[in-house]
Amino acid sequence: MSGLMNDALSYFSNQLSGFSTNTFKIMPQGKTSGIVSGDILTINLPSNSIMDLKSFQLHLAATVDGTTARLPNGIQSLIQRVEILAGGVQLAQGVQYYNTLVKVKEALCDKLCNPVAGHPDIIRNGNPLDGTDIGAGVTTAEPTPGAFLAATDSPFVIDRWEGFLGSGAPRYLDLSLLPDVQIRLYMASNVVLTASATNGAGAALISTADGTAFTDSTVGTPATYSVSNVFATCELISLADVSYDNMLTEMMAQQSFLEVPFKAYYSFSQGHNGSSRFQVSSQSIDRIWSAWQYNGGVKVGPDATGRKYPYTAQSAPIPVLGYAPNPLVESKHASGEEKYTAAWECFQQPVRGMEMQYQLNGAMIPQTPLTSSELLPFSGHNLPPGKYVNDELTMAQYLKSNFVQCLRLNMAGSEDGRILSGIDSRSANLQGLLNTTGTTFIADEPYNSFIVVETTATVRILPSRAISVIS
Repeated sequence: MSGLMNDALSYFSNQLSGFSTNTFKIMPQGKTSGIVSGDILTINLPSNSIMDLKSFQLHLAATVDGTTARLPNGIQSLIQRVEILAGGVQLAQGVQYYNTLVKVKEALCDKLCNPVAGHPDIIRNGNPLDGTDIGAGVTTAEPTPGAFLAATDSPFVIDRWEGFLGSGAPRYLDLSLLPDVQIRLYMASNVVLTASATNGAGAALISTADGTAFTDSTVGTPATYSVSNVFATCELISLADVSYDNMLTEMMAQQSFLEVPFKAYYSFSQGHNGSSRFQVSSQSIDRIWSAWQYNGGVKVGPDATGRKYPYTAQSAPIPVLGYAPNPLVESKHASGEEKYTAAWECFQQPVRGMEMQYQLNGAMIPQTPLTSSELLPFSGHNLPPGKYVNDELTMAQYLKSNFVQCLRLNMAGSEDGRILSGIDSRSANLQGLLNTTGTTFIADEPYNSFIVVETTATVRILPSRAISVIS
């Protein structure tokens, strides 16, 4: 009878003896400062230890140079690709556009950057590090740490990760079972930064004239960035109780391997004119994410909210609807609050009246095409476990800057139980199409579709620290 008793009525406690934890600092190989676009950061994880994968943090300082240059909203945008290797074998090759993947997920769900130390917003004039004004100079860039921080400090942190570091299970991974694990971080291009005419505020932000304000693209010098004071931290634990080692030994003896499932992503970017094609081979295809990026010429009018910049080039900051000083839609936010995005992360509805539908190996999902307004609740139902549509999002913001869709193909909640229930396409690649109607007449305003296929891959740990990867 006691076995059927609810925990809320039971009197009990359990104890794990011999547990200890500590946080360690890891210096990257090679240089730790003067890191710029195109460089690769290499970090070797401690061997012969049990690591909390989700505790991995990258600490850094970042400065920009150029005409009214600004860092992106989310310091993780400086990372183009995350690659994980064990003994030289790729555990996760890393999605090609890691920073865009993060922004696609943030468009619907909560932010993946630290709300304080992650540089969550594009700053117009207030220095987030010391509370002072950046200044009114035309060429003034976001400054280095001032009154409260030393030049050797690392004020920014990336502490939330997609892929192996953020989803590997078990969370506490015994690295002594694997060959030496290495993390490679590829730095993004300068396109992720913004540069503009001045940091002028007020009505000038929505002026029809180009070259008068923070949201205007007339610049003297394109923005560049430099990263310094780089190091990583992670939590390592130890267990004095031999029961953990005995459990691993028993499991290895029974099935000759251990499995570590994790999320792996594949991205596809292409010009869209009614249909976009993609194909994937995986043991479990869990979700498909899609977004839209403008790839035409610069369009200036009628005001800053109507401006468009190609996502492949550096742009001026773009005001987000519903924030000051934009009067076009009612705001959910405090009066005077400003918010900006950039062209590469501004996911827009290509045209009004479009409808969308996926075609997977000939099957139509959903059964009937969905309109733009129907895509938001549809995507909200298909989000990962524990994720919900951002409650600050308005329909106008969704269509103008957050137009992202999510299709779930696995059983709801199956990831929590480490159950692989998505489409198994290893015998024959999944042939996918993203079809739209009402988007074939936009030759003068072309858009690229950005498609991300979310899968579950598995690392099999074999005796003598050998491994194999099942994608």
